[in-house]
Amino acid sequence: MTGTTGTTSTTGTTTAAKSLAELYPRAQDGTPLRGDLADGETLLGMTLTSTRREVLLREADREAPEPPENGPGRADLRIEPAGPRPRKPPAPAAATDAGSGSGSGAGLCPDPGPEGVFGPAEEMAPGIGDAVDRCLDETGAEGAFVRLLMKRLPARDHDCWLIGGAVRDLVDLGPEARPNDLDFAGTLPPVELLQEIEDQYVAEGLGDHRPGISPASLVVHLSRPGQGGPRILEYKALAVTDFHFSAYGGSLADDVASRDLTVNSLYYDHGKSILADPTGEGLAHLKARPRVLASHNTERAPGRRAGVLIRFLKFAVRYPDADTTRLREWAADLPADLPDRLTDQDWRALRYSWRAAVPDPARSRAEEVAGLLGPAAVALVDRLTEEVRG
Repeated sequence: MTGTTGTTSTTGTTTAAKSLAELYPRAQDGTPLRGDLADGETLLGMTLTSTRREVLLREADREAPEPPENGPGRADLRIEPAGPRPRKPPAPAAATDAGSGSGSGAGLCPDPGPEGVFGPAEEMAPGIGDAVDRCLDETGAEGAFVRLLMKRLPARDHDCWLIGGAVRDLVDLGPEARPNDLDFAGTLPPVELLQEIEDQYVAEGLGDHRPGISPASLVVHLSRPGQGGPRILEYKALAVTDFHFSAYGGSLADDVASRDLTVNSLYYDHGKSILADPTGEGLAHLKARPRVLASHNTERAPGRRAGVLIRFLKFAVRYPDADTTRLREWAADLPADLPDRLTDQDWRALRYSWRAAVPDPARSRAEEVAGLLGPAAVALVDRLTEEVRG
């Protein structure tokens, strides 16, 4: 099996070692990436204004409290590709069939390295391809539409990964797991992905569904009919975490810093049948007994950091014997007055997350874990429980 520096394949055949950067070269459609040069200055990412206009972000924007409404767009600056991902001509569409999970990851190896762990998905999580196909098949027109989007991105020379709870459960529990949510990460910017959805969802029989972008998180979603209808998919462009607001244009290594836990930071490419663990720890933490709950999250916005704390509590309740030492280390850096730094919008999102993540029977356990995580977690949980009791 090939490592990032090795040359032996699973069949004993010598093959050239590959890296994630080689497996996922940058798109050739002009999409900027973190590390490129914008008028000679390093590009740190992109974001959307309140009118959904994409703006480029540089060092001067790092401490801005919100996206710069008058910031430059792609057409305003000269972009020179200089990021870490190599360039190559786009592959023919026929070579990027994302519909079956039958792509080959042969020659890769799940050994920790600078890019984490990556390898053939069927070796690392046997049956994951068929399980994803079954999940899509069982949901009829909705699953067919998700499959269509999974093909459209590679056809546009962009990459797409299933991420989060679906991958975690399929790796942990095996192909019999039944994921409730389909969350995706990818390289296509959010407005362009939303346009893909809007161009096709009616024709694909989902005209009563509702597409949109969440302004705070930049998550693109398609929801079932009705106010508050469940989302059949969520998509987030690979994130960067340098700012006090959501931004994108990063790599897999950048994106994991926007995720809550290492066990939720596993990326499954259904078309190429590759499983990637950019932290190098997610697979090991998931398979450990007791499981290890740890985070590489470096988001700066108080609302996002508070949301990560709620996620910590959710999984500490789900896995009561888990090792939470690393969570305590992460939470130790949070300001004790974190609740006072939250906006009304933050509190609305946190109340919803609290109710969904920590049901009433688990509240005492959540409060116990909050005590272990430190004063910021205690203050946050106290405020949330007081509101519930009130």
